[in-house]
Amino acid sequence: MVDIKAIARETQKTIKLYLEDPYMKELKCKIINVYWEKGGKAYLTLNKTIFHPRSGGQDCDLGWIQNPEYKLQILKVLDVEDVVVHYCKLQYGDSGRIKANSDVKCILDWDRRYKNMKLHTAGHILDYAVAKVYGRLVETVSANHSPPNAYLEYKANPPTNEMLKTIIEEANNIVRENREVKWIWVEYEKLTEIAFNAPNLARLPKSERYRVVIIDGVNGIPCTGTHVSKTGEIGEIIVTGIEPSTMGFKLHYNTN
Repeated sequence: MVDIKAIARETQKTIKLYLEDPYMKELKCKIINVYWEKGGKAYLTLNKTIFHPRSGGQDCDLGWIQNPEYKLQILKVLDVEDVVVHYCKLQYGDSGRIKANSDVKCILDWDRRYKNMKLHTAGHILDYAVAKVYGRLVETVSANHSPPNAYLEYKANPPTNEMLKTIIEEANNIVRENREVKWIWVEYEKLTEIAFNAPNLARLPKSERYRVVIIDGVNGIPCTGTHVSKTGEIGEIIVTGIEPSTMGFKLHYNTN
């Protein structure tokens, strides 16, 4: 069995291009290492990647790694100590040709990525709308910003029907206003100056720097997820249900 942590220890940190340009759909790069399992499956590390790993409530990207001689389908993407590990299955070609220093092309499953981008940005907008209706920042206990079951779990009593109606209206007002979404890197000492309306800032692990996603006039939240560049790209935020939970309530949502 492949030891993922051992892979990370012996591999250089991956350049994570999805953090700088979430709209990048293809990438030429090099394989650093490949570790084979039975059944034509392997763990690959690359010098750089466009594939977002499962983290921060967002599911991993899928897609393909290929060159003219072979093609691998990505089944899962993991981030282990800043090394992005791609778990793949060989679709065609000779596995013996898949080796370190090989030139490959990464091709993103764009439809899946773009849906995640819209849902994740919608989640930040819902945090704002919930805070506005409750009159305070409401802590999020857990979240999933990916289909088929996107939700935010809040540490509060469930909203009334009237409150929920207002939350939906407030959220979609932000969407219709087509506000700018940007992300900047901030050192620890500057974080509290840049982040705002961020519900979980107090429990954020300490780091040398943070990537803060800023929706103009809405919030600035430390986040390594992928987001749209304008709120209007979301289309519409649809609340599909409210579910009581042990910590408060889950707000299930989708985008069209």
